[in-house]
Amino acid sequence: MPLGSLQNHLHDRSPGKALLDWNTRMNIAAGVAKGLEYLHHQGVVYRKPMSSSDILLGDGYHPKLSQYGLAELHQLGAEEIKSFTRSTNIAPEMLATGRVTTKSNVYSFGGVLLELITGRTPFDPAQAAAEDRNLVMWVS
Repeated sequence: MPLGSLQNHLHDRSPGKALLDWNTRMNIAAGVAKGLEYLHHQGVVYRKPMSSSDILLGDGYHPKLSQYGLAELHQLGAEEIKSFTRSTNIAPEMLATGRVTTKSNVYSFGGVLLELITGRTPFDPAQAAAEDRNLVMWVS
């Protein structure tokens, strides 16, 4: 995609790189929500927690969802779950049960929304307090 990933626009602090304005951020959020809704109506869910790196930006900052894996609602294996435990956007019930659902996708989309609103990364090891390192914990 011509503009790269949302993650690059939110967290790349290169000199001269402009931050996304509020309207652009909200338009991206609305586009992602519509795309996720469309996939769910087709019976497709993400097999892994969604992240800002999964959202690619086309001309005009129109978002496109990537890496959804065309997975139907199903149970994940222990090894798959283990590979996702570093993500702060993983739904607690997905971690506990291994079940991937539209609800677990919505939870991880909420994590992406927090990134869009706050501009913070999902996990920031530079934060002194442990509760401030995880974006979801920091907000709650």
